[in-house]
Amino acid sequence: MTVTAASALPRQDRYDLDSERVPFTVRASQKVHGGLALGAALVAVGFAASASTSPTGVLRWIAAAAFAVLALICARALTVGDMLVADEVGIRLRIHNEWIGTRWEDIDEVTVLKRRHLLDDGRIAVHLLDPGPILGAMPSASRKTTDANRRLTGSSLAVPFGLTARPSNGEVVQALHMLADARCPVREQL
Repeated sequence: MTVTAASALPRQDRYDLDSERVPFTVRASQKVHGGLALGAALVAVGFAASASTSPTGVLRWIAAAAFAVLALICARALTVGDMLVADEVGIRLRIHNEWIGTRWEDIDEVTVLKRRHLLDDGRIAVHLLDPGPILGAMPSASRKTTDANRRLTGSSLAVPFGLTARPSNGEVVQALHMLADARCPVREQL
C-alpha cells in the first residue's frame, strides 16, 4: 500500500486534497432536439404525401417544406455539442461555429439568471472588462448574434440553458463560482 500526503491525513481532510475541479458545460439537449427532429420529419412526410397540385395541395407542400426545414434545424442542433465550457482557465462560448474564449482574469463578472419554471430558460452572461478586442475579431455573422445578445441580456456573450440546453451541474452559480476561484464575481441575477 502506498502512503501519500493526502492518505496520511485524517479522513475529513483528505477530500480537499484529492478532489479536482470538474469543468462545467452547457450543451444542447439531445432528447429534446432528437424528438423535435423526428416529429417534424414525420409531419413533413405526412403533408407531402397528402399534397397535390390543387390550391389546397400547394398549401400542404408549403407546410411540408416548413416542417422539413424545422427537422433540419433540430437535427443540426444534435451535432452542435457544447455551447459553453468553463474550467480552471476561463470560459469558452460557441456562437454559431466560432469559439470565443477568455480567461477568468479578463472577466468583469458572470451573471446567472436561473430558471423560474419548467418552460423558462435561464441564462449565463459573461461581462468582459474590455470586450472590444474579442468582439472586433469575430466574423460579421457572429457579431450580429452578439449584438442581439447585448440588446436582450446586457452582455454580448450569453448562453441560454433550460429546456433545450442542459447544464452539466444543476447548481450553475455554485459550479461557476468554484471554477472562478475569486478571480471574478459570479452573481445570480434576480
